[in-house]
Amino acid sequence: MKKIFLIATVLAMTLWSCDKFDVSNDNPDVALNINQNPELLLTNLQRRSNREAVSGSWSEGNLMGQYGARIVFTSFDLFDWGDQSGAWNNYYYTIRDAKELEKLAGETDLNSYVAVSKIMQTWAFSILTDMWGDVPYSEVNQASEENYTPMYDEQEAIYTSMLSELAAANTLLSGSNLTQIKGDLLFDGDLEMWRKFANSLRMRLALRLSEVSPSVASSVISEIYGNPGQFPIMESNEDNATLTFLAANPDAHPVTEESVYRVGSYNEYRISEHFVTMLEGLDDPRLGFFADPTANSVEEESPEIVGMLNGVVDGPAYTYQGGDAFLSKFNIDYFYFQPNTNQARLMLYSEVQFILAEAAQRGWINDDAQTFYEEGVTANFEYWGVELPADYLTSAGVAFDNSLETIMTQKYINLFYTDYQGFIEYKRTGFPATIEPGPDAFYDVYPSRFEYPSNEESLNNANYSEASTRIGGDQITTKVWWEN
Repeated sequence: MKKIFLIATVLAMTLWSCDKFDVSNDNPDVALNINQNPELLLTNLQRRSNREAVSGSWSEGNLMGQYGARIVFTSFDLFDWGDQSGAWNNYYYTIRDAKELEKLAGETDLNSYVAVSKIMQTWAFSILTDMWGDVPYSEVNQASEENYTPMYDEQEAIYTSMLSELAAANTLLSGSNLTQIKGDLLFDGDLEMWRKFANSLRMRLALRLSEVSPSVASSVISEIYGNPGQFPIMESNEDNATLTFLAANPDAHPVTEESVYRVGSYNEYRISEHFVTMLEGLDDPRLGFFADPTANSVEEESPEIVGMLNGVVDGPAYTYQGGDAFLSKFNIDYFYFQPNTNQARLMLYSEVQFILAEAAQRGWINDDAQTFYEEGVTANFEYWGVELPADYLTSAGVAFDNSLETIMTQKYINLFYTDYQGFIEYKRTGFPATIEPGPDAFYDVYPSRFEYPSNEESLNNANYSEASTRIGGDQITTKVWWEN
């Protein structure tokens, strides 16, 4: 009996003690509810999208714009582009998170987060539609409504909506008593810089319509430029929409030694002959920053930069100009060995100046195109830390002559290593006219877009088929709506 009583007493004391203890297994340093921590969504979507942008720019965008070329495994350089489903998925993941952020912020009246989510969505959607054409847009992220097969919106409608979304974001950010945002990898919570990015990006997208809807392009750009108080834009390199990576993995630049990107893989890419020829023809000192002299020329104490020809089949590509030691790598110290010197560039101030130069050259704004053009060149030299020669702006091929080709030549240089923007602007304007298929390329015309991912054909067939028919066929040579 004593034994039973003792057990009962101990059990009762245990139950009483458990009832009195106020202990939690929750980690105070971890958010338990995303509703209270929207910054976690923001950080994640910025991180994912910027890593995708720089990785895609290195491995595909630089080849498509003929800034770089490959010496081995050259199939992509021959226009075997595939469907690029990885990029498609990553940008849609970004949009998914941004839409969730917008929804969450809207429910809690956090207008600053709503605006930022709209800007990030638009930036990601602009890359998707520019690179694939008609894409899922208005029905994206509707799985909760059991819509797993979103329709493909027409590119013209997507552009109309994107321009509207950026205008709405600017309006939200012009309000008072805005909540300060956290977790912002781009602008560290500076809402005025977000506003400048929104309006600058809106001008980029408006200019994309220069050949198909010049009245819209002109109206948007003139409205923004003519009302700086209502529509602030980037005013210096301090306003650049760039992300600086960290010095250590996993947040170093993806294409660096620190991120365990193989040096052998890095060496498969070389600066292109096209880019070298252009920069040498302009006597442009940025060439000496972008690329290293060939190993052979350094050994012979007569350093020179030699580019690789785009579109050469494997085998002959590896022996071109004498082979590996006779071709120049991109600046390996800056772009590879340093973990975070090379930023992710969403948009630079210098690009804004070239947009305004073109708008003035076309007569859309009443101002001096030459001033914008020269400021764009100067700002890009400053961005890369290269000294601008005293006579550069008056030299042959650089001196302003009020031609679109001259503006676009410098804008093309400016867009180096910026997702797919150099290629996109080439398809809009036809400049630089020196870009052309390589000798072994699979097509004798320059492609315009990526093919839709194969999963779309199998999992979203009806909408995929409708879009493919509407655009004129799911081929890389099918032109997108705004293309020249």
